[in-house]
Amino acid sequence: MQVEPLTRFVERARDGDLDAFGSVVRLTQRMAYVLACNVLRDPAQAQDAVQEAYLVAFRRLADLDEPAAFPGWFRRIVITASLNTRRARRHTFLQLDDAPDLPVLDEYEERWTEGKRLRLARALLTLSRDERRLCDRRYHGGWSTARLAADAGVDEPAMRKRLQRVRGKLRKEIEMTERHAIDLDRLPGDMPAKIVELLAQPQLTDLPENPVAIVLEGVRGIYRGFEERELPEIVDWTEAERTIARDAVYVDPRELHRIDAHRILRYDLTLPLLMNVRFEGEPLRLFSTGKTYRVCEPDATHLEAFHQAEVFCLDRRDRVDKWQMMSLVLKSVEEAMPGLPVRITPTSYAMCSEAFDIDVEQHGRWWEVLAFGVFTDRVVAHMGADPAVHTAVGVGYGLERVAMLRYGIDDIRKLDAASVA
Repeated sequence: MQVEPLTRFVERARDGDLDAFGSVVRLTQRMAYVLACNVLRDPAQAQDAVQEAYLVAFRRLADLDEPAAFPGWFRRIVITASLNTRRARRHTFLQLDDAPDLPVLDEYEERWTEGKRLRLARALLTLSRDERRLCDRRYHGGWSTARLAADAGVDEPAMRKRLQRVRGKLRKEIEMTERHAIDLDRLPGDMPAKIVELLAQPQLTDLPENPVAIVLEGVRGIYRGFEERELPEIVDWTEAERTIARDAVYVDPRELHRIDAHRILRYDLTLPLLMNVRFEGEPLRLFSTGKTYRVCEPDATHLEAFHQAEVFCLDRRDRVDKWQMMSLVLKSVEEAMPGLPVRITPTSYAMCSEAFDIDVEQHGRWWEVLAFGVFTDRVVAHMGADPAVHTAVGVGYGLERVAMLRYGIDDIRKLDAASVA
């Protein structure tokens, strides 16, 4: 594929030149067909997927800021079209208009190796929170430059410069990694490659059209007035075992993503909350969200990286009523999954003196969507409060599970590219 002619044709096609787009098709159709065949293993289906991909690409050309990035941008569209073709007989809310892109693309798509993709994942971890959100929305959510600019309150030229700075930062980090010939199995900071990949996955709650973000907003609306609190994704496991682990850990040790002998990725939001939040005399009413991580074989109902929401209250006993909290919980369930039957089942957690699983029923099957509990006196004391005076309650939501049930999505793995218009 000759890049310079292709870039010129893309520029003209972006301005509405149909003949130029025909030339784009001619120059890229072999690559697209081979890629679709690799996904589908069926020549006829591959042809259909490629045709659909070109239709999507033509509609979205105006969103492509850098014509030279067309090969990699279009490659992602072909992959998504092929996956949709493969899943065509199953119900899904995956929309081709939201086909994800990558923030750094070489002029020659052939140079994109798995090693470079891993270096990109590592580079993403060097970005600030705002820069990561910008990347997720632009390259995973498919936001146009105009939309990003409007959301940030700046003009489009300023947003283009901001995107260029982020791309430059990523390129510099990738080049530095390549120059130092860093082992991709153990990246700098003694961070295993698997951990880097998980941490670099997009924050779906930052993509407003994603089902996960939509259900989060519904849940968040029930707890208005609660303070938003960010929690660390990496937990000092040695410190946890020394202090609160015996009271807080309820997962199988084999489910922990271990970074090294002393650190793990958080498996829920409760543990980092209990380790990092302290009662200092004022009531605590906190709301936290973010990705959590557990070792598993991903399938239609399980992911290794998934999103949770956590609600936490610590106050005087006469100000925290578990049944009032339960009423908010049930209200949130109705808000997120209207009309579904609800079941409250007593359960047990080491950290709780009382606990309940909240399940909803859909198509004859009960699904656990959240857990609610009253923390033990030991946990209350650990946080610096007096168990004789204070009590604490918490609620944990599995946002992907809620999104699946609300929107009838049959495979949890589709949620990373799904959108709801």
